[in-house]
Amino acid sequence: MLLYKYEALSNSGEKISGSIFAENYKAAYESIYSRKNYPLKITPIFISNKKVSIEDLLIFFLHIDLQLKCKVRINEAIESFLELHGSKILKSSLAAVLIDLRNGSSLGEAFEKCENIFDSVIIGLLKSAERTGKISDIISNILKFLKLQSEWKNNIKRAIAYPIFLACIAIFVLIFSIILLGPQISSLIQNFGADEVPFITRFVIEYLPLISHGVICFLPFFILIMLLSMIIEKTRFFMMGLVLKIPKIGQLIIKTNFWQLCKILHIALDAKLDFIDAMDIAISAIKIKNIKNELLKVREKIVEGYSISEAFSGMSLISTSVISAIGVGEESNDLSSSFAHMSDNQYEEIILDIKSLGQFLSVGLTLFTGIIFVLIICGLFFPIYSYVEVAGA
Repeated sequence: MLLYKYEALSNSGEKISGSIFAENYKAAYESIYSRKNYPLKITPIFISNKKVSIEDLLIFFLHIDLQLKCKVRINEAIESFLELHGSKILKSSLAAVLIDLRNGSSLGEAFEKCENIFDSVIIGLLKSAERTGKISDIISNILKFLKLQSEWKNNIKRAIAYPIFLACIAIFVLIFSIILLGPQISSLIQNFGADEVPFITRFVIEYLPLISHGVICFLPFFILIMLLSMIIEKTRFFMMGLVLKIPKIGQLIIKTNFWQLCKILHIALDAKLDFIDAMDIAISAIKIKNIKNELLKVREKIVEGYSISEAFSGMSLISTSVISAIGVGEESNDLSSSFAHMSDNQYEEIILDIKSLGQFLSVGLTLFTGIIFVLIICGLFFPIYSYVEVAGA
């Protein structure tokens, strides 16, 4: 069964459009015609490999969450979403999910075929929902997880928007003042017959253009490295290792990964999933190699019989307070609540760190832009003022 988009004429001669599921083109045509509509155009909607935005996923899970709370079956909830909402990319993938569900596939198996849209965490949680029977609760928690992800990503965008604006201004001032004005000011100084050009002027005219040209030449190389890091796994791990060494930014990335770990464990354990299965889902979400390797060692220790707090105590990135919180949750047989509290605290720290990083970058780039501007003014215009003053005397 496939999803077809169609345009047709109704009995009253009105042009209508919509979508319909059918085994093939002929079946789609007959189904539209049986509704007393004359098909004009029927187009199959194919599954796309492109990514969808987190906002589209939020709208989808918000719709499914509401429908399930109203006791609507998930098949019907997905079908109603296809009729009312969704981007073309999301619709094409969800159409395939719905077809598999109608053919008897499990929820996890159906969504697993659309891993380009739904990541391993969502697929793993949906699989656990079927085993535990808590589909509605899992969907609600997935929705909360996506909302938090969207919130901190938007905070990051807002935090770096102004610093990026300042960086663009600094680059513009550097290029305009040095490359365009520099040679003209230099020729004016020479026309005054100066025997010696001041060092600051010589630095602005001779060396800053070299620096600016170097920056411009480095940009294509930097872009190439970033593209390679997206394609080649070793390059990606190497670049991530360098980024993690940057103060503030590296710490923020580590905190974000730890928050994801705690939040996913909370959702999975809240659905009464076994801790090892919950760990497998959480580990799949971690993109930093050294953190993932440490978590795999933690998993191995738990399988060998170590307590959860003892297994986590071997992680270099986890503080003693976190180990204590895990131990308390383990003793009270309420690990879900412990990881929920840790994820909430970590999330608040992430938001504060994002705001702090934005302020740090704003102040730093403001000072950098100001220093460049003052340096250019002093180097280019003060000597001219001095020569004019001497000539007038």
